[in-house]
Amino acid sequence: MLVRYRQPWYLSSRVNSEFDQLIAEAFGNDNKNFKPAADVVTDGDDVVIKLAIAGVPADAVDVTLDGRKLTVTGERAESELADGDRYLARGLRYGAFRRGFTVPEGTTAEQISASLDNGVLSVRVAKVTAKTPTSTKIAIVDGEAKAELDVAAEAD
Repeated sequence: MLVRYRQPWYLSSRVNSEFDQLIAEAFGNDNKNFKPAADVVTDGDDVVIKLAIAGVPADAVDVTLDGRKLTVTGERAESELADGDRYLARGLRYGAFRRGFTVPEGTTAEQISASLDNGVLSVRVAKVTAKTPTSTKIAIVDGEAKAELDVAAEAD
């Protein structure tokens, strides 16, 4: 007798996979566009956005600022196979990509710099994080009584 064991999430992952395939077939080949993974972290007063775009040269990437919208666009070109060669497995995504991020009010293009190193695009937005509020005591005078009240005030 053959006993077959399946992971509890097997059916869920199969349904997700089949749904993704259905959407790709209905709305076009999903392999022609991709959305690179991104991390957004603080570094002191700066915010750094890191995007995984391995295989994309720097001249195929654009970083633009339009008001509060920071947009990273580019394209990963598909490499040509030699005659007689074929794919045995495909996992890389090719084609155009676009990622958008909202920056704080008043951010200027002079505050933004970008670098590409080992397939990771780092976009630095300088001096945009809010300062941590500090607590300041303010005296309240009411006739003869005097009280103190804690109020959060923004540091200068």
